[in-house]
Amino acid sequence: MNLRQRFYNDFFRPSKEADYELILRTAQEAGYEFHTILSFEHVVAQGREADKKYLILRRDIDTADFGILRKMLVLEQKYGARCTYYFRWNTLNIALMHEIAKAGGEASYHYEEIASYCYKHHIKSHDVMLSHMENIRDFFIRQYHRFKQTTGQPCLTVAAHGDFVNEIVKAGSMILMDERVRAACGIIREAYDDERMSMLTCRIADQKEMGRFTDNAIAAIQRGEPVLELLTHPRQWNSPVRVNMKEEISRLYRGLYMKL
Repeated sequence: MNLRQRFYNDFFRPSKEADYELILRTAQEAGYEFHTILSFEHVVAQGREADKKYLILRRDIDTADFGILRKMLVLEQKYGARCTYYFRWNTLNIALMHEIAKAGGEASYHYEEIASYCYKHHIKSHDVMLSHMENIRDFFIRQYHRFKQTTGQPCLTVAAHGDFVNEIVKAGSMILMDERVRAACGIIREAYDDERMSMLTCRIADQKEMGRFTDNAIAAIQRGEPVLELLTHPRQWNSPVRVNMKEEISRLYRGLYMKL
């Protein structure tokens, strides 16, 4: 993405809740059954029905644009849909999380302990990061339980946040999530688990679609994908100046620090 496009996306792109409503309405009319990450785990445990079509909705709350999130939540309620919302510590909104849970959705943890730990200790090497991995896992366990206690949510599924620091230290999304961590936290599923991903017949993420997300999502629905997952981020659906400016400044500062 060039600088001009990024500037437009951050500060001038119009809100796209009408697109989201079109997706939900199309899915409802096509007979899709809506699910969160967690509720689809229950479907799998009980046995999928061959004649059913499933739409799993996931939203990663990378930026604190709560205005568009509430609009999307209202639309989900309108169409009988439910969605998993993964919150970072810096996008935490406990009231909104309770609203999501009350509406039948799932509100849980978008974790980034590898990036936070490496940033704090100024780690820029993959090998050095690996040498600290058990400390990072302990850090995650503490943070997870604090997040769960703070929010009052069960947090049975979690998802890794793709921070740019992870790219610097070449940390894959699943490297932290071993059996010790899962057992200590009672985590049923990490959103990027291979087992879960293999259940999907189609997965579409808005960050990778460069403006084609709505068309591609509707096309997948119309061709009747049996298990479709749509991953969305608030930043791709709205452009609040103050929220995005704060995020850009933070990213610039952290990027300069990691280059020192």
